[in-house]
Amino acid sequence: MFMKNKTQETLSKAACSLLALAMIAGPSFADETATLSIKSIPNVNVRMYGFIENDLINDTKQLVTGSKVVEELDNPTIPKANAATYAGRHGETIDSIRNSRLGFDVTLPKTENGFATEGIFEFDFLGNQAANITPGQTTAAPQTQTERDFFNNATVRVRHAYMNLTYNDAWNAKIGQTWSLLGWQPYYFPSEADVQPNVGQLYRRFSQIRLTNTSKLLDENWTIESAIDAAKPAQLDSALPEGHAGLRLASTKYKAVSGLGSSTPMVGLSLAASAAVIPVRTSGAALAGVAHTNATPDQTGTVVAFDALIPIIPSSDGKSTSNTLALTMEYSNGTGYGGLEVAGATGGLGAPGDGAIGTTGTGPLDSGIAGVSAGGNLDLIHLQTYRGNFTYMWPGSHFANSIGYAETDILNMADFAPAATQILKYQYYYGNVMYLPLTWLRFALEWAQIKNQYNDVANRYAYDNRIQFTTYLTF
Repeated sequence: MFMKNKTQETLSKAACSLLALAMIAGPSFADETATLSIKSIPNVNVRMYGFIENDLINDTKQLVTGSKVVEELDNPTIPKANAATYAGRHGETIDSIRNSRLGFDVTLPKTENGFATEGIFEFDFLGNQAANITPGQTTAAPQTQTERDFFNNATVRVRHAYMNLTYNDAWNAKIGQTWSLLGWQPYYFPSEADVQPNVGQLYRRFSQIRLTNTSKLLDENWTIESAIDAAKPAQLDSALPEGHAGLRLASTKYKAVSGLGSSTPMVGLSLAASAAVIPVRTSGAALAGVAHTNATPDQTGTVVAFDALIPIIPSSDGKSTSNTLALTMEYSNGTGYGGLEVAGATGGLGAPGDGAIGTTGTGPLDSGIAGVSAGGNLDLIHLQTYRGNFTYMWPGSHFANSIGYAETDILNMADFAPAATQILKYQYYYGNVMYLPLTWLRFALEWAQIKNQYNDVANRYAYDNRIQFTTYLTF
């Protein structure tokens, strides 16, 4: 009896303590900002954000992006549908949470002279740093990757880690890893449920030092941004950074929903141009006694991009997302940016390794940047991409539809020795419907068809049809 009374007394005290704590803390609401105090720097605000995403995906072909099966399409290699290709005659299903995201936005006090400091740290679970094989494969070495571990024990990956420094709202410096300036990412991203990037899309995050100036025009209804940066080299051995520059004219008045996915961005009527310079260096010495008159010199990739967003039905007040229709367009053309800004767009050309070039060698070089030409020299891959999509948000902002088309072309495939595995063109069509019952909850159903055009007369085309159901819980 004594033990029973003692237990009841202990439980009663615990309940009273919890009640008192609840009374002190007061009610909690979802839209309240959570703050964290840092003693060394007063008035620091730390905002946590992100989403939980589940992607249920079915493909009619067994796709391989790079050396593994993943959720994001990139510019994929689609198996040909012939008797010799098992993967071309069988599909696959993925159910994954790896694109879920967690981020921290740290805002520090603004100084009296108008200097503002912000830090962004954002992660997802699409990382995969181990020695990998295709999920489910058990016969190849190293046998360090299973389908179970690949999806269930997802690896954390850094998306963004940068400082955002602003002076008087006119000058801004970004230092660290964030979006590429080429294509003014992410302003012109499509409204897709698929884990981006997809075919023909400029999409890349990397370390950089960027300076941007923003000026207001016409009673502050328009802004013009100019930016320049020095960024992580595409090739470490080039000893030179990549360079990017851009110019963007945007309306602060005429806006519409675009880039709809886990969030609902409102983007203004805008036109943008951007460019990149990508140094690639060879060793400068003949290999194995081979001497050609057309010895491969050092090369520099160059690319230009043009983007536009047109609010066909703009927001009624520049803030409401209801009943808006937007057209987003992007075009790029250049050399040496495949596999960097255009993920997976290698054209079926392997990355040249040191000693593979007949006249001069090259250090480590990622696939998609260059190949070995028919003459045995280093040749930068020449790409052209274009895409366009419509996004319509229905009245009430609970339903949205998007349709789009994209394409990636390899323009100089004739420079390389012909092979049936070479891909001349990637094409992509899609349509979706999204349901947003609550601000923090949304569902998306999407169909997409991806098409490869091979340099193979007998088996010219390969297709994949993808159906995806995605759920987002944002916070």
